[in-house]
Amino acid sequence: MIIPEYGRTLTPEEWQPVIDELLAARHILLTTHENSDGDGLGSEVALAIILKALGKEVSIINPTEVPPNYLFLKDFYDIRVFSDRSEEDIQEFFLADLLVVLDANLHDRIGKLWPHAEFAREMGRLRFLCIDHHLEPEDFADVMVCETYASSTGELVCDLVTALEMQSARQLCTSEAASALYAAIMTDTGSFRFPKTTPYTYRLAGELVEKGADPEMVYDRIYNSLTPESLRLLGLSLTNIRILDNGLISWLFISQEMLDQTGSKLFDTDLIIRYLLSVPTVRVAVLLVEMKDGRTKISFRSRGKIYVNRLANHYGGGGHMNAAGCLVTMSAEKAQQVILEDVRKFTYEHLDV
Repeated sequence: MIIPEYGRTLTPEEWQPVIDELLAARHILLTTHENSDGDGLGSEVALAIILKALGKEVSIINPTEVPPNYLFLKDFYDIRVFSDRSEEDIQEFFLADLLVVLDANLHDRIGKLWPHAEFAREMGRLRFLCIDHHLEPEDFADVMVCETYASSTGELVCDLVTALEMQSARQLCTSEAASALYAAIMTDTGSFRFPKTTPYTYRLAGELVEKGADPEMVYDRIYNSLTPESLRLLGLSLTNIRILDNGLISWLFISQEMLDQTGSKLFDTDLIIRYLLSVPTVRVAVLLVEMKDGRTKISFRSRGKIYVNRLANHYGGGGHMNAAGCLVTMSAEKAQQVILEDVRKFTYEHLDV
């Protein structure tokens, strides 16, 4: 697989179908994937601010709650958590003209929002727009921009904002929008160290700082905001990490019992996987988390040209070549057996790639 055109950007002309959708809509809903991260949240907050400045009625409605270390983004724009028991939330889909899905290119990634959005579209009013950078998109949107060359969805939104500013002849990017986009790019590039971090990515970050982004605040709020519960989970998890196959694979299983014991939540597991790649010999890291409903959430990380998104795809998930995930219906016990066997086979098949 070839990663296309690192450092490429879309031209204003290529953005025109997206701009046409945004300018034609009066009431716009923005959303991102379940278990949201900095890229999805930062992108939707920044875009909401920009669209509001253009006179649009804009709501952010997400399928799951905002993790604690990203709550500062709610100071920039309101983020609601969708409830299928709320008539007001459901009615939003029938009042809106456009649903913009950010940082997700599969319809089921927006979880419980999808049935209501799909029904509203079938009624003939709601249109779908998708902006994303992950591999292997699903064709579910009326207009889709899914560019895998980009370091992040935030990078794409930066380019979209530039195109909107050129067309409107207005300065639209506020300091709050700049900080939100900086958060999006910083988190999805692993603080500017992942392979897709190009010279253009650094230039964008610099331009965002010039527009008022606060790098110190953004980094501090995201990475220095651990709760006592998440620290307890981290301590317990570190003692349970397994290094397998002569150091090639790191493995961690987090049970519901561990979550209950530490008082932590699902989003507290997100920062733990980076520790699984901290051993230099490890090529593939796997984190399994037992869900309350009996399913198992799996996150994959890798080094080099081991494309773990292919592993995730096999189980109905997706992601980047070195960072991917999926949600499987297997019990935790069965998942540990099946996934480990597949990971071992996959790792050895790709060691010399």
